Amino acid sequence: MCTAGLTSMISGFRMGLWAAIIVVFTVLVPVTFPASASTDLLGYAIRSGKPTLNLRYRFERVDDDAFSDKGYASTLRTAFGYTTARWRGVAARIEFQGVTNVGEADKHNNKGSGSAWNGVSNRPVIADPNQIDFNQAYLDWKAGEGTRLLLGRQEILLDNVRFVGNVGWRQFHQSFDAVRLTTTKIPGIRLTYAYVLNQNRIFADTKRMSSHLLNLRREFGKAGSLSVYGYLIDYDKPDDSRLSTSTFGAYWHGGVGLTSGWKGLYDLELAHQVDTGDNPGNVDANYYRTVIGAEVGIWTFKVGYELLEGKPGDGAFSTPFATLHAWNGWADKFLKTPADGLEDLTFTVSAKISSWKFVGVYHKLSADTGGAHYGGEMDLLAAYTSPWKQVFALKAAAYNANKYSTDTTKLWVFSTWKF
Repeated sequence: MCTAGLTSMISGFRMGLWAAIIVVFTVLVPVTFPASASTDLLGYAIRSGKPTLNLRYRFERVDDDAFSDKGYASTLRTAFGYTTARWRGVAARIEFQGVTNVGEADKHNNKGSGSAWNGVSNRPVIADPNQIDFNQAYLDWKAGEGTRLLLGRQEILLDNVRFVGNVGWRQFHQSFDAVRLTTTKIPGIRLTYAYVLNQNRIFADTKRMSSHLLNLRREFGKAGSLSVYGYLIDYDKPDDSRLSTSTFGAYWHGGVGLTSGWKGLYDLELAHQVDTGDNPGNVDANYYRTVIGAEVGIWTFKVGYELLEGKPGDGAFSTPFATLHAWNGWADKFLKTPADGLEDLTFTVSAKISSWKFVGVYHKLSADTGGAHYGGEMDLLAAYTSPWKQVFALKAAAYNANKYSTDTTKLWVFSTWKF
């Protein structure tokens, strides 16, 4: 097919996708309710559907030696959603999310795109721009037992969100404009396939693309689960083309009972990545991650090693759809893989005491190529869940730079509540 024809087809598919979303909320939803309820359609919808409300207040403080002034942010995340009742197997969901400054609006760089940027460049980044938009708006068709088709804007979380996630730590979640199929029709296998047209990022911008996500997961009872996947990410714009890659891998997550109340834990993940589409690089990089640990009583202990290969001039292993804050240190110094790649040796201790959770993680971070010691980081978390399910938490990160970036400390005080 000629380039013009392919472009026209993709453009038409995008228009069709959004036309379907409009139909959901202007035509389809009203007619799905019985005629007897036509005079009280709104009341019927409220009684039959399910509303959701998520609130999260957070104060964040950043001290980065690259800046003379510290960064401060005080923000509230509000997410309100509604899912209709099903009619002939079809339901619809819409969810709006908004980020509001509660003071400190000009004391950090919010890294917003376009008009969402607060104009501050002389303070550290706290990537929670003030914005409001819908992050989910989709049709959900239950096509028989064990099969669902989602069409529209949606959050997608696969496995451990190392490759595909919603960036749930930031106040404005990432979502995708996509068609997603999940099915368990293959005995013992959960298959997920998504065709992605847009990546709606936390910065209030949208990246256009034609990407394919395929994930097959098999459960092995108490022993664990195995996922094999292929993620073909192809951005449209030349400015984004260095992130166009094809990644194929496998992920094992499991555990085994030991003696005297001990349980062994182990993760293993392997992946290979190459450049694709208009990527000008010559990416040919591997990814390895292994974790060994144990649980006993209230305690959990883990030792982990993660490698993202990288060579200057060729490109480094990248994961542009990931929930990156969960990896390589909460100080977020390695959201982008360095040109020389990244090795991360981690030591984790956590405990659950009644309604309290405590976590401590140490990262030793170095280069894949050349072996330079980037630095070390200590992360700490204390969280309390109240009887009414509201979470109150204190979290901190301290990155001590050696050969990469600058010394950085971060502190968060936050509370979340879900209805």
